[in-house]
Amino acid sequence: MPLDQPPENDPAYDPEHYRAQDGPEPERKKLPNDHTMPLGDHIEELRSRLVKMLIGVVIALVFTVIYSFQIISWLAQPLLHVQDMLGAPSPPIQTDPTAGFTSVYMPVVLIAAVIVAAPWIIWQAWQFIVVGLYEHEKKAVYILAPFSTIMTALGVMFTYYILLPVSLAFFINFVSFYPEYDLTSKPSLVTRTVLDPYMGNTGSDLPEDFVFDTEPMSIPVLESRPDKPAEGDLWINADRERVEMFFDDQIRVVSQRSTKLITPLPAMNEYVRFAAVMMLGIVAAFQLPVVMLVLGWTQIFDPRGIGSLRKYALFGACALGAVLTPSDPFSMLVLAVPLYLLFEFGLLLMKLTFKKRGDETPAEL
Repeated sequence: MPLDQPPENDPAYDPEHYRAQDGPEPERKKLPNDHTMPLGDHIEELRSRLVKMLIGVVIALVFTVIYSFQIISWLAQPLLHVQDMLGAPSPPIQTDPTAGFTSVYMPVVLIAAVIVAAPWIIWQAWQFIVVGLYEHEKKAVYILAPFSTIMTALGVMFTYYILLPVSLAFFINFVSFYPEYDLTSKPSLVTRTVLDPYMGNTGSDLPEDFVFDTEPMSIPVLESRPDKPAEGDLWINADRERVEMFFDDQIRVVSQRSTKLITPLPAMNEYVRFAAVMMLGIVAAFQLPVVMLVLGWTQIFDPRGIGSLRKYALFGACALGAVLTPSDPFSMLVLAVPLYLLFEFGLLLMKLTFKKRGDETPAEL
């Protein structure tokens, strides 16, 4: 006889025994909304969440526009510091007259708005998913939102303070290995024959008996920058082979010696694209522990199965490090190591949450 229709007239019938076997049926199978949402309602809910995501990005965009130039200045600091320490010409140049707005200003404020609104975007995505979860699974949102915010901030800081300086230092310093150009040799006979008629009079139009009544200015040569320069001080920095001046409370480069075959002159729009793509990718990669926490909390994957994929996770971290960074091996390793550590951290979170939920009785799940 089925257990859901017990023989109540049976003398051996024990109601508590049957309830213990069946479990609290309404709590176990009842969905949060107590009904199955039609496909049309799902699509409408998705549209509503996407609109709310967009509104969040627009609100964040207002703040990034207000502080746009401060954000651009902050983003440029790693490049300026690396150029200054390596003695490379600075600041970045700009060849396209429209790039200052189209390729620098707009990408920076838009990407900054997306990063600022990332926790709100994740919250709305979770709210779309949560309608099909049980009550105990919905509790993950209280950890998900702040945890995602923290990982977003860590991704931005890691990119800004570690990965960008390492990548820039490698590529800009690599130019120093090129030989210096040599102009001591005479041009070929063909070069002289072709160009001599176009050289014109390279002498001066001054009279032959003209005498200059000034003496050449003497500029002090210093081994390094002075500790406390005064306004208007001018000196030659022998360490970095350039003329510097202290003006308007900051040191400015007046002239830079460069005898290399290649002079590093990065354009600002190219640097912004380089930094922004890297930062967006790393912020997304830093959400891995958040995703693994949700997978463990909702019991979708067993952490023991995920733990058996460590060698593939290591390979994936190296591959992702190569994709998100330039082609230099240093940047790839600098990113691959924390990515794998994030996988291990996420796996630990999966084990903790999976074990916590797994200790409960099936009726509570």
